[in-house]
Amino acid sequence: MRRVVLIAALALAACDQPPVKEIEAAEQQVERARAVGAERYAPERWKEAQAALVLARQRLEDRDYRGALSAANDAAESARVAIENTGPAKAAARKAAELAVGEVRTMLDRATAARTAAVKAGVPARSLADLNARAQRASQQLAAADRELGRGNLDYAQPLLAELRTEVTPLPDLYRDARTRWEAKHPRRGRGPASRRPSR
Repeated sequence: MRRVVLIAALALAACDQPPVKEIEAAEQQVERARAVGAERYAPERWKEAQAALVLARQRLEDRDYRGALSAANDAAESARVAIENTGPAKAAARKAAELAVGEVRTMLDRATAARTAAVKAGVPARSLADLNARAQRASQQLAAADRELGRGNLDYAQPLLAELRTEVTPLPDLYRDARTRWEAKHPRRGRGPASRRPSR
């Protein structure tokens, strides 16, 4: 009986002490979550951890030590779950980025084929200059995105790949349109009417 009373008394005394160590531990856990990218890949849990940590500090200032301890524990737990969720989310984001690299590369290959066909049809280089510059710039950016992806720098690669998709998707059709316009204005003898745009 005395032992139970003693344990209860110690627990009560602990609640009357400022939980500085617990808050510091929660701060370290939240910092670990930030370092692995939880702010981006597990945003809900990250926000919960941040809010709980703020609450723990506030309750510590208010001398509500029980409340501060509870909030610190909540912050540490939310940060732990955020770290746990970040790994799979990062893996999914990397896979999506790798697929985007393949899609962009495919569109650039199609643009190259359409450009080659336009040149063979007689379209002068000056008429394709802007498109060529656009394709070359996109190729350089794709190489940069692929390189950074290989280094694990998803924060750099993802937005660049999203921009590249928008940039390169219309390129094959733009080359075909340039060829069609040129052939319409410069029909070759014996060729007949301008050829229709080839299907993809």
